[in-house]
Amino acid sequence: MNSYENEPNLTRAAVRAGVDPKTANRYLNGAPGPLEASMERHWRTHTDAFLEVWPDVVATLSREPELQAKTLFAHLQRLHPGKFIPGQRRSFERRVRAWKIQNGVEPAVVFMQAHRPGERLQLDWWDANELKISIAGVPYKHKLVAVVLPFSNWQWARPCRSESFLSLKGGLQAALWELGSAPAICQTDQSSTATHPKGKGRHGREFNERYLSVVAHYGMRAVTIALRTPQQNGDVESGHHHLKDALLDALRLRGDHDFPALADYEQWLCVVLRERNVPRQPKVLEELAVMQSLPALRLPEYEELGALVSREALVRVGRQAYSVPARYIGQRVRVRIEELWLRFYFGTQCIERVERQAGSSQGVYVNWRHVLPQLLRRPGAMLRWRHRASLFPSAVWRQSFDVLMERHGERRGEREYLRLLELALEHGLPPIETELVSLGVNLTLDALRARFGTIADEHRAKIIPVDFHADLSCYDLFLSGTLNVVPLAPEESAG
Repeated sequence: MNSYENEPNLTRAAVRAGVDPKTANRYLNGAPGPLEASMERHWRTHTDAFLEVWPDVVATLSREPELQAKTLFAHLQRLHPGKFIPGQRRSFERRVRAWKIQNGVEPAVVFMQAHRPGERLQLDWWDANELKISIAGVPYKHKLVAVVLPFSNWQWARPCRSESFLSLKGGLQAALWELGSAPAICQTDQSSTATHPKGKGRHGREFNERYLSVVAHYGMRAVTIALRTPQQNGDVESGHHHLKDALLDALRLRGDHDFPALADYEQWLCVVLRERNVPRQPKVLEELAVMQSLPALRLPEYEELGALVSREALVRVGRQAYSVPARYIGQRVRVRIEELWLRFYFGTQCIERVERQAGSSQGVYVNWRHVLPQLLRRPGAMLRWRHRASLFPSAVWRQSFDVLMERHGERRGEREYLRLLELALEHGLPPIETELVSLGVNLTLDALRARFGTIADEHRAKIIPVDFHADLSCYDLFLSGTLNVVPLAPEESAG
């Protein structure tokens, strides 16, 4: 303005003042200058639309400070129809945000930790069902037990059924043997896989002996984070999200989430993890330089227990029971418990291998092949048997059982159904089940026997008939007393 007063020409005055002529023209027409625009405004330019309801909003926020502003605004619209329009929501959100900054809960400060190379690893599980993996077309419900080195962010993972001690042991060993060395500390949360409550009258938790023995085998020290503080395991927790995104991208590039076998899925997972660890190698080498070497032997990834086979041919493993062949009733067997399988041994012979059932429910899992011969010899035993559901391998078999029971009644229907299972024992379930589906309500045992026959028939067809006539004349003479029998001498009978 001073330049314009000294030089009435607007263009020359603007150049002398160092501003654009258009900007100078706005200043002359009353627009605020730079100093005026920077001054804080203490007056309102429009009526406060939330003046009447603000005390109620403050009371609500004081009671529930985590409430979101958009939720509160929608609540106000319901309480006062037509009073607030959607265009006022942004103003309301700014006002709520300002109140929370002054009066709300103070956010937690993140104290970033300085990690030392080779000092520790962090171990945790995460639910991998979002990957939608299937094995041979069957959805594979599982978790991934993951291990992360906080200094280098080196990561390894292994699929497992649940957060069990065996999955912890297997995941830890898989990571250590892939890495080739062991850090000084193994850090987990306070889950029951690694800890248990202290004795009566004592607060807190302490390490399980079997977990300590695994950690000690690798020369590490066990450490846990505090209760309800997952941020203390922040590196492995953050690694879950990054690994999930990487695996989903790798599956998209693969074009398929189905794998022929579990081993193929595990191999694919190893390839993805090794590719992700390549950029981390410089820092991994720093860690390996100060880590300790691994022991000569890897611990077996199973547990063993002895158990007695019950009168129902069942062996109890924890809270669950599994069947074994009936010939071992009353005998003690040795059970080898793996992450996915159970193996039953009588002496050194493996008499049964069965998939381990997930969960801790009190289930009973009976293989119908183990009890079928006994049921065939005991008519009527099946109908009231408390584990009868195990005799229906699928819904098709259950429907066939109902058809036979309705047509023939209980006694004959039960007998014919067991004979159908006997055919499946000889020829396999799939071909028999296919015939059951095709026959439907026209199912008959004779039709299936005519179609498949029995193994006994096959063996009988291979027998070559031989004409043989026994001469019983000597036996007749012996009975009549006319045949003299000379007893052997003692030394001859002994020979």
